[in-house]
Amino acid sequence: MSKLLNWLDQHLLSILAGFLLVFIPLYPKLPLFDIIPGYIVRVRLEDFFIALTVGVWLIQLIRKKVRLHPLMTKLILIYAIIGLLSSLSALFITKTVPLSDIHIAKLFLHYFRRLEYFSLFFVFYSAIKSVKDVKRYLIILILTMIGVAGYGYGQKYLYWPVFSTMNREFSKGWRLYLSEHARVPSTFGGHYDAAAFTMMIITILLAFTWFAKSRWVKALSLFGFVTGFWLLILTASRTSFI
Repeated sequence: MSKLLNWLDQHLLSILAGFLLVFIPLYPKLPLFDIIPGYIVRVRLEDFFIALTVGVWLIQLIRKKVRLHPLMTKLILIYAIIGLLSSLSALFITKTVPLSDIHIAKLFLHYFRRLEYFSLFFVFYSAIKSVKDVKRYLIILILTMIGVAGYGYGQKYLYWPVFSTMNREFSKGWRLYLSEHARVPSTFGGHYDAAAFTMMIITILLAFTWFAKSRWVKALSLFGFVTGFWLLILTASRTSFI
């Protein structure tokens, strides 16, 4: 039992990070419940997994099992402070946000969502301890990209369901289906989210195709790039094209 606990102590954060790398892109954006009644932003299952992972990371940080990146920590802290000051300015100086409970809740909901996004940087920075870890996560990333592209093709050609967050009604978890000329969102809440993710990942995969030494890894990475590139076209997101 002690060996299992020791092993988990050494590898749990890496396992959770790899799980998030698969789960966040692949799991459809299905809501669990409202955090602000009737608002478009809703709590999803991934929020709980992120909270669990960040909780494990904080415990490891307190125990000095992981460390912070000095420069990026300062930059993210500056961003968080500026965001907080901007929020306070919107409330009390420029008054672009009304002083009512619902609008204040919306303002800080979006603020803390940004902090949630940035928290994953610290998780993955701490989870990667060697070149082997980098390679392992890259393989996971390739397979995830293929999975995202495959679901997008299913939506386009096989009438697979879409779960969108493009407006308040759709974000309630309605099961939708694409029309003939609709843009493909795959497992994301909107086509632009799918395009942004795909654009970033296929850039990495193209480089990995050139520099990987293993032939099967090169082939897998190239396949992931090609499928992702075609998905990018199906999203019809012009900004990501650029």
